[in-house]
Amino acid sequence: MVGALAEAGRPLPGEAAGRLVAGTSGVMVQPAVGALVAAAAGNRLLLTAVLEGIRAEGVTDGPGRARTPKRVQEVVRATLRGAPTGSWQLLRVAAVLGRSCQLTELATMTGRNTAQMLPDLDALLDAGLLDWAGDDLAFRHELVWWAVLDALPPAVRQALRADRERLRRRRAGTGAPRAADPPAEPVAPADLRRRIGLRTAPAVRERRPEAGGAWDSFSGVERAIARLVAEGMTNRQIATRVRLSPHTVNYHLRGLFRRLGISSRAELVRHVPVSSAA
Repeated sequence: MVGALAEAGRPLPGEAAGRLVAGTSGVMVQPAVGALVAAAAGNRLLLTAVLEGIRAEGVTDGPGRARTPKRVQEVVRATLRGAPTGSWQLLRVAAVLGRSCQLTELATMTGRNTAQMLPDLDALLDAGLLDWAGDDLAFRHELVWWAVLDALPPAVRQALRADRERLRRRRAGTGAPRAADPPAEPVAPADLRRRIGLRTAPAVRERRPEAGGAWDSFSGVERAIARLVAEGMTNRQIATRVRLSPHTVNYHLRGLFRRLGISSRAELVRHVPVSSAA
């Protein structure tokens, strides 16, 4: 199946992708499903896998987003059938490094030099799983990145993340990670609350409800995005903080605007309770 994702045909436009998933009874009522659809970037094979997975498994929580259905994970894995045996290993390490990563960093993490990685890299590029973004390697579809991360056993992912942080500390020549290091992967809502540690300006605090209301209906990632909007961050800055693409952040914001019947970020701020910013 090598090349299956790359040969899945012309990407479906957003409206067509939405209609495809909306054809399944009830699945579009959850914003989390829309985020999965957006992360597929119109790829027909991935969209079909999302559709089949939701039908069979429903929607479950993942790290700061909906967990990718196992069907999507199986499609990604099957795409490498017939590829060199090291390709799947290389892809999993790349996923822990982030949506994109440096080739030298990937080589160090896997203990291989660039020449040794070439057959596996060629397979991943030919399969449409990775692509070049300047001098870096990047996951072509955000949904594939999520699926590879979700397929990793938690203990393995934790160990790889620890290896990644040790590597980056060594490269920075200091005992602490560099502030400029790119985000590595989505984090859980609980981690978001702990890591973001937002503080609300007094002028804004006075306009916000204390609790309840629409806020209770927000998902974990929607609450994180709303908090950052309240801090005055742009979509790109928010995307960096919550480990999602700007496109996915924009999708969540449009969904919140629609559900709340509002049309501006200033109006959204009024729905962020004071207590949530602590």
